[in-house]
Amino acid sequence: MIETHRSIVSSGECDANRHLNVSQYVRRFSEAGQNLFSMHGLGEEWYRPTNRHFRFHREITDDSATIVNSIRIGAGDHAGQVFHAIHDAGRNFVSATCLDGGFAIGIDRLPETLGGPVSKAKPRSIPGDPFTAVKVEELLENRLAIVSHRNRVRSGECDDDGCMADGDLVGRFFAAASQLWTYAGFDAGWFADNGYGGAAVEMKLTVHDKIRAGQDYAILSWVPCMSAKMLALSNQMVTVPENRPLASISASSIIMDRKTRLAVEIPKSYRNKYLARFSELQEMATY
Repeated sequence: MIETHRSIVSSGECDANRHLNVSQYVRRFSEAGQNLFSMHGLGEEWYRPTNRHFRFHREITDDSATIVNSIRIGAGDHAGQVFHAIHDAGRNFVSATCLDGGFAIGIDRLPETLGGPVSKAKPRSIPGDPFTAVKVEELLENRLAIVSHRNRVRSGECDDDGCMADGDLVGRFFAAASQLWTYAGFDAGWFADNGYGGAAVEMKLTVHDKIRAGQDYAILSWVPCMSAKMLALSNQMVTVPENRPLASISASSIIMDRKTRLAVEIPKSYRNKYLARFSELQEMATY
């Protein structure tokens, strides 16, 4: 693999769990992809994959040095995708991986591996194929989803190609996450009383259409599934007022004990409440 990015984690890039925010992982992967393009004669093109799959393996904290290595996958089910891995340079471990696909341009000039990505990077709880947009009107009508965020895309959130940067896009989704956690039954008071926090372990982003400055949008959010130790937080960004799909994102999330940094079991009473409220979601929204 080729080194494509170096950085230091600042406190302003960390979330309430005191580790690197998911949006900042995505920002580093995007910058690494642009650097990979530039290093191999594609610098005039903007790095803009439409389908991105992420897995988060171990936390990176404030003041850590980060290195991203990247390569194009040369064989197997993920051939033609770009693979990134972000390392904690000081403690020498892989913190997160990313598989990018759906490029509008040919990327044959990029160096490639002889095989596929390492096993820990492959999709696990979220399939790798692009999301198909759901009919958000039906979810809202059946009270299976909420409008978790409304806003307008600012020019400062867009890259030089005029489209919203993926790091800012993911940041907007996660700005709405507290609303969705509460909707799922876990409010801020419950997290604080138990010393818990929410954390993503796997995530996928699919961009359905170009998202440009000045676009008014809404984010619709729902919880399609909940198990003993994991729940999915799913979202779709749509235009206002047309409800045209712009992007979809879902994260397989855990409830983490902030002292032990380990996942805790979701109380059975909460899971039963979820089943009673959201059983219809299994048929209406699959991510």
